[in-house]
Amino acid sequence: MSGLLIIAAVATIVAWLAYRQRPKPGATWLAVMLVAVSWWAALYALELPIQRMAVRRPFMKLQWLASLTIPVLWLLFALEYTGRDRYVTRRSVAALLVVPAVVFGFVATFERHSLVYQNPQIVEQGGTYVVDHVFGPLFYLGIGYAYLVILVGSLLFVSLIFDRSPTHRRQSYALLAAVLAPWAGNLVHVLHIPMFALDPTPIAFMVTGVASYVALDELELFEAVPVPDHIARDVVVEGMTDPVVVIDERNRVVDANSAASTILGYDAAAALGRDAARAIPGYPMALDNDNETVEVETARGRRYFDVTVSAVTNSNDSRIGRVVTMRDVTERTHDEQRLDVLNRVLRHNLRNEMNIVAACAEELSDRVEDDDRELAETIQERANDVASLGDTARRIETLLESADESALEPLETMLSRVLERGRNQYPTATFECAWTTEQEVVYCPRTLQPVVWSLVENAAANGDATVTLFVTLGTDGFVSVTVADDGPAIPQRQREVLKSGTETPLDHTSGLGLWLAVWGVRSIGGTIDFESEAETGNAITLHVPCEVDEPATAESRVAN
Repeated sequence: MSGLLIIAAVATIVAWLAYRQRPKPGATWLAVMLVAVSWWAALYALELPIQRMAVRRPFMKLQWLASLTIPVLWLLFALEYTGRDRYVTRRSVAALLVVPAVVFGFVATFERHSLVYQNPQIVEQGGTYVVDHVFGPLFYLGIGYAYLVILVGSLLFVSLIFDRSPTHRRQSYALLAAVLAPWAGNLVHVLHIPMFALDPTPIAFMVTGVASYVALDELELFEAVPVPDHIARDVVVEGMTDPVVVIDERNRVVDANSAASTILGYDAAAALGRDAARAIPGYPMALDNDNETVEVETARGRRYFDVTVSAVTNSNDSRIGRVVTMRDVTERTHDEQRLDVLNRVLRHNLRNEMNIVAACAEELSDRVEDDDRELAETIQERANDVASLGDTARRIETLLESADESALEPLETMLSRVLERGRNQYPTATFECAWTTEQEVVYCPRTLQPVVWSLVENAAANGDATVTLFVTLGTDGFVSVTVADDGPAIPQRQREVLKSGTETPLDHTSGLGLWLAVWGVRSIGGTIDFESEAETGNAITLHVPCEVDEPATAESRVAN
């Protein structure tokens, strides 16, 4: 008796813990179910000492309230917790309680008929008074309905055992143990298996209380609520503004979201079974894991989409279909077109007009007096500076379009070209190179050469500057190339602009040369650091990926 009361107390405590989790999915139903468990265990504990059938009958009848409603509460909890709350309505709850209500109507008057119990009598077994009886047909109706409802609810949690989340699997194990243990004990009682003198069902509720507590406290039952696949599809896939189409290995459309109608030209449901090559613009051109931009005439006019095709595989890693995702990039494409036109027109016109200004200034300087010649030369110098911006912009565009991390060349060869070009173009400057690697041959992406040249050119523009290149090979697959000079330090604000990667009206750089270095090194997967001191000058370090070979291997690679 005391053990049953402990079980009732444990179930009540866990019910309170579950109730505090409201309004999380399933919290209320689990709390009510555990209250029913406590009700059953407590009434059974109070019934056992009673030796008179007339006094014992009310306790037996009230226990049926719990045994008939616990299965229904379990199913409602399972439906709501696993994301099927749309099935939990007043009408569905009422429908589930029809059979329990009918059975309980006969239970309430079982002393007047034999539909529930046949000839119930109190007998002593092992020092305990129990009710000996034969079950009637309505008993089997009630218990059969209970088993069926418990089975349906349990299957919902069994599906979570195969979920990708280990947390959901452990939660399902705990909850299944909580509900199946007492009903296994009930089956022992119903089949009259001579193992227990008492009905083991309420006793097995100790497993229910402990397992429910473990699920709540240790496994964070209501903190990690699963999101079933059907919810994920409804909320994520159907809610996407990007068209998504699933095709099988026969290239037939097998599923599509609502947004797909914008590119299919008709309702998504009407696309099922159609040939994907004809239904989906751009699909035949895009390979797996590749992108293809296509034009599509829609009800909103001409739109541009990035088409991505991803393979769908089974557990054996065999491809069973493809998912085609089309991202609307119309605005991005229009922006790129506008920028391209502005870039080409401004760069072309700017250079042509500045060349005319420079030529006129040069002609003017030959005609004016000495006092005015300085003004003409200043005009010519500034015109040449502005014209060079167009050249630098073209170099940046070419650099970024041709950036290729896989096209490698010996670093020493690239730096030799840079130094030779510097000595020819800036004869008053001094150029040096210091290596810390002696035996290995270092290969870097070819894009590094114009990046280094932009830094050398920027440093050597100060007349008789001393420019030194330092090369240090790291141990992480990167090499560091530092371009140091003794010229004026790059202002702190300008360095911050280059690090942030964007300019504002108040914070900007003075030219495009350093931007070429920043964008160029990033295009090959590298980074750039700036150090400047008023007394010593600047040290700009490029960290770029590299490959290293022994000299013999390097000679073979160059020959190939």
